[in-house]
Amino acid sequence: MNHFEYVSKSKYMPVKKELIKVINQVQDELREKFTFDYKFIGSSSRNMITYDPKTNKGYDFDINIEVNDFDEYYSAKELKEILMNTFNKVLRSNYHFPCQDSTRVFTIKVYEENPYWKNITNLKGTKIKYSCDFAIVNTINDYQQEYIRFNKNTHEYSWQMQCKGYLLSKKEAYIKKNKLTNELRKIYLDKKNFNTNPNKKSRALYAEAINELYNAHH
Repeated sequence: MNHFEYVSKSKYMPVKKELIKVINQVQDELREKFTFDYKFIGSSSRNMITYDPKTNKGYDFDINIEVNDFDEYYSAKELKEILMNTFNKVLRSNYHFPCQDSTRVFTIKVYEENPYWKNITNLKGTKIKYSCDFAIVNTINDYQQEYIRFNKNTHEYSWQMQCKGYLLSKKEAYIKKNKLTNELRKIYLDKKNFNTNPNKKSRALYAEAINELYNAHH
């Protein structure tokens, strides 16, 4: 069994504001190249951020970045490298930690004791206070998005199609209208704590909780 609990709004909101401040600085730095929009998604967009105090992973945010590059002037590789380098520039100046690249996203991590940039490689086992995953996306329509994927074997970047999600908006509206949000929070937290499948992500557990509650009341 896991030991997830909810992060209070009073705890995560100052962090969210700091992340927005960083993003705004990056937007200012890149304004002569391109502009971009950003959107908090997942648990941070619905006040359902969780963390397990028994681990050293902290809590996390997920943000989609959508670049306004309508003429496709930049390649997938150029977009991700420009964004990562600019985030690193802002982070290096103010926070002393870099972002890390991965297959679908790039990530920034803040540790309980903020390390200096030069010591970032010596943090194995250090407790993470919070992290943030940034995905670079392009919306095709109401049902589809493409995202920049990094192939770690070939070191190539490319746009890949993905489904936008579970299309739960009507069921979420029903739950909110009928004041079932607290019940949803309990079901979702239980599913996270009793989940034994490491490949089942939070978004899948949330979709299960939504469907279970909707079907029980509708």
